[in-house]
Formats: sequence, C-alpha cells, structure tokens
Amino acid sequence: MLGLLTTFAFPDPREFRKRRIYQLLTDRFAGTNQNNCNDLHSYCGGNYQGLIGKLDYIKNLGYNAIWISPTVEQAQNSNQAYHGYWFSNFYGTNPHFGSAQDLKDMINEAHKRDIWVLADVVYNHVGNCYGGSQDFSCITTFPKGEYYHNDCQVSDWNNQWQVQNCRLSGLPDLNQDHQFVRSELLKWAQWYQKEFNFDGFRIDTVKHIDHNFWKDLRRVTPWFNIGEVFDGSYPYLRSFTNDQEVQTTFNYPLYFTIGSSIGGGQSMQGISNNFHEAASTFGDNVKDLGVFFENHDNQRFLSQYNDKKKYENALALMHTWIGIPVLYYGSEQDMNGGNDPDNRHPMWWVGFNENGNHFQFIKKLNSLRDRIPFDSLDQRELYVANNFYSYARGNKAMVALTNAGQNSGQVHYRVPNSPFEGNARICDVISGECINANGDGSVDVYLNQGQARVYVRESDK
Repeated sequence: MLGLLTTFAFPDPREFRKRRIYQLLTDRFAGTNQNNCNDLHSYCGGNYQGLIGKLDYIKNLGYNAIWISPTVEQAQNSNQAYHGYWFSNFYGTNPHFGSAQDLKDMINEAHKRDIWVLADVVYNHVGNCYGGSQDFSCITTFPKGEYYHNDCQVSDWNNQWQVQNCRLSGLPDLNQDHQFVRSELLKWAQWYQKEFNFDGFRIDTVKHIDHNFWKDLRRVTPWFNIGEVFDGSYPYLRSFTNDQEVQTTFNYPLYFTIGSSIGGGQSMQGISNNFHEAASTFGDNVKDLGVFFENHDNQRFLSQYNDKKKYENALALMHTWIGIPVLYYGSEQDMNGGNDPDNRHPMWWVGFNENGNHFQFIKKLNSLRDRIPFDSLDQRELYVANNFYSYARGNKAMVALTNAGQNSGQVHYRVPNSPFEGNARICDVISGECINANGDGSVDVYLNQGQARVYVRESDK
C-alpha cells in the first residue's frame, strides 16, 4: 500500500492561487562564474549562489514564487545538459549549479523573502549514456534495460500509445509499469520534496505517461503539482488533471490563443472561445491553471511578433486572467529569441534594470494583485470584437485589450455592464489616467496606439 514516508510541511496547494510564478533557467539567470555564453548549447555559468543575489530583484518585480531548472545530476555530466532534463542519479545534484547545500541555502533565502520554490521534475525519461541507445550504465538510479520501454520513436503524435511508450527526442523512456521503476519514482518524489523543502513541483512531459501512474503519484505527493501537457485541447488537459491525477496544468490552449489573437492579429473572438471552454471544462479548478505566453520550449513573443504594444496586451492578460500568472525570465527586460536554444539567452545579456518600462509595467500589475484578491474573484466577459476584448474580475477590475498593435490609431468601445457603479471614478493602473464611468455603469474605453488598460476604482488604484 502506498503511503507517505513521513509527515512534513508544505503549503496548501490551493494557496498557490495567491502566488505569481517567475520561471528561470538556473544556468542562464545569474551566476558567480558566468561567461559570455558564445555557445547556447552549453553551460553558461548560472548557479544557486548567483540566484541568491537576485532574489530581491524577483521580489521587487512582484513575484512570490520561482520555478527553477531541474536540480538532479545529469547523464554523463554532459556539457549540453545545462537545461537539467537528462537525469542520471536522481539522488544527486548537478554540480554546475552548486552543491546540495547551495540549493538548500537558496531555498532558505527564498523562503525568508516569502518566495516559494517550485522544483522541476521528470518521471518520463532519463539522459543518454555514451554507449548508444541501449547503454544505461550511467543512469545510477535505473541502470538496467528492463527498466525502459522498447527503443521506438514517436512518429504519430495522435497515437497515444506511441506518445506514452516511445522515446521523446531519443531519450530513454522509463517503463512506469515495471514494479521497481514505479516504486522508486514514487519514493524519490517524496524524498526530494522533504530533503530540499520545496513548496511544489512542476512536472515535465505529463502526457507521455499513463494515467495509472499519475493516480499513484497523486496519493503520495499531496503538495502543489502543476504539469506540462503540451496540447491545445482542454478536454485532453482535463483528462490528466482530474481529482485523482495531476492537480493542475499550464494553460497551453490559452498560450496558443494569445499568440494567434493578440500576436497574430486574428479575431479576439478566439480569446472569448478559450475563456468559455476553459470555464466549462474545469469549473472552479480553472483558478489553478498556469497562465503564460512565453516559456523555455517556444519562441519568445517579441521574436515572433515584434510589437511592444501587443506584448503589453499579452502581459496585461497574463496578470489579470483567471489562474496563476507565470512569467518567463527576461520578459520584463524585453528579451527576445527564436527556437530553442535561442529562447534561452543569459539574463546578463540584457541586465537587471528595475527602471525599464516593462519592469515597471509588470510591477504595477503585480502590485494590483497584492491589493485586490484576484484569486477569489470570478471572471466575466464584457465585450468581444475582432480587435477588442474586455472582461471583469469580480466587481473590482475591468480589463480592456486590443490586438491593433503599436502602429494603430485609436480604438473606442463603450463597454456595458461594467463592474463599476454609475459615475464611479475609475483609474487605469498602467497609465495612471482616471475617468468617470457613465451614469448607467458603462465605460467608454479609448485605447491609443494599441495600449492595454486595467481599470479599478480610484480607491483601489
């Protein structure tokens, strides 16, 4: 019978609804031995000691949780394993990032600042050894061939058997139906959280493992688990995030829609469709979904769309949409980059300027979330048009977005049934401009050159 190894402390998973997560790649964020990083496929020198020195920067930006790279020792200690996803010794620590004690020190320093720490964990696969596809000798935790699925590659992504049994990017695929593999993964997950005092886990490659494993894992890891289900279908995400499996997931369908509707200029009706489908599929659990528009696996927004005002609309949506905001490191400094690894530039290439426009833009939105309990507010659609979308959060805030872009003129819409009483004095927290709502509670919204607005009552400004 599965059970916890012991009783130990971790936050209530529901409390993550009050958190805002900053995703960083440990090797690329800050280090005590950082280099010019001329080769983005190799280590650049970021480490836990460097991260400690930048925790106040993250705190000042308004984030109270961080998602760090996997910390586990890598296969063959490869110079290309800077990302951390090629596990070998599950109980070891990647020396490039620092010692186990350095990791504990970093987590302790984060906790002193009320910053929670998400570990990045992989149950699906391990790294490659030097001896070829059937060499597992460097995988300390799982050194035998019987611990893996047969060597096949995913050729049909609509074939769920292939997705769950064949290799992703040629990496050895663990067989979770093997008794030792399953029991060891479950044991390690519990040990890992307890050993380092993590506040929750981000789970990699969820759709590549069968549902029964996730049910077993849920029973022994009751802390916050947010999974990566890289797919645009809400029913498919929901199939892995029911009450017996992974607690929640990242909102990938919304990610794709932000790109197409805001970045690509397709109708904002897509945002509306996304909102209604997510609500009907997840119910109240929609509040646990991770809301993002950039991450380490996809091109950065500015590299795809090259429009700072569309960028601001994506930022405004991410920080006010129902769910948990997740910002990718460097977004506050307008970091760009194409496909992996170009989307993983060192942070020291752009610096840590706290006075830049988008640092301050994001800080204003996070400060608003400190003043107003967004986690407990419902979301209500107010107005949909091809180039305009507006919604309310409870009776506290009204968001107005456009995909018109920085070279557009003025967009004007009268938004009915706002969350504000007639003639209320309301202010846009981004620009600081204040207006009066109309007598019937509607609001005349003017968006200039593609700007976004987030209105609240003057008393909540």
